[in-house]
Amino acid sequence: MKTSEAQEYKTKLYAELAKIGKCLSSERRLELLELLTQCEKTVEKLATETQMTIANTSRHLQVLFKAGLVKRRKQGNFVVYSLASSQVAELASSLKQVGVVRLEKTQADLAKKTGSLTITLKQAKQQDHALFLDVRPTDEYQAGHIEGALNIPFEQLEEHLSFLPQDREIIVYCRGKLCTYADLATGLLHAKGYEAYSLNHSYYDWVTEKK
Repeated sequence: MKTSEAQEYKTKLYAELAKIGKCLSSERRLELLELLTQCEKTVEKLATETQMTIANTSRHLQVLFKAGLVKRRKQGNFVVYSLASSQVAELASSLKQVGVVRLEKTQADLAKKTGSLTITLKQAKQQDHALFLDVRPTDEYQAGHIEGALNIPFEQLEEHLSFLPQDREIIVYCRGKLCTYADLATGLLHAKGYEAYSLNHSYYDWVTEKK
């Protein structure tokens, strides 16, 4: 390969990488990727969870699809989207980790405001008698969850407190550090007299953490 051909190839390669970077420059598309890391979802479901219109959600998904980050399939009258590969999940996770340091103060402020206590991933994995509470939507829980975890979606938590034991430590988790549900749920449980801790890590973090 000539030097000029090698340079042309490299330029095209970086151009393709730049397309992916531009695709990820939207906060709404990053949110969609985060949701799809949990499980596959229809356009309608994604629109509801992001509080966008179906048309706007569809446009963002089209951009992700053209960049090769998501795939889709027909299910009756619905279009179901999922991540294109496990590498996309790793990419989304890496982006999140880069931003975590900048978000630490915001998360600390939320924890202080809600009165929630936190626990690290390492500490949580050492708990033998704690109850893990998954406050994600049911479809995400069914797609994969921490073994033995109880699922009560955040919106239903207050009306289902009777399902939770008062004599066990409760570790709450949702979609990870960018999700506020774990802190809000932990603050609610703490106010109701439960010994509860916010994990602030996702099921994906749980299964991919190096042993």
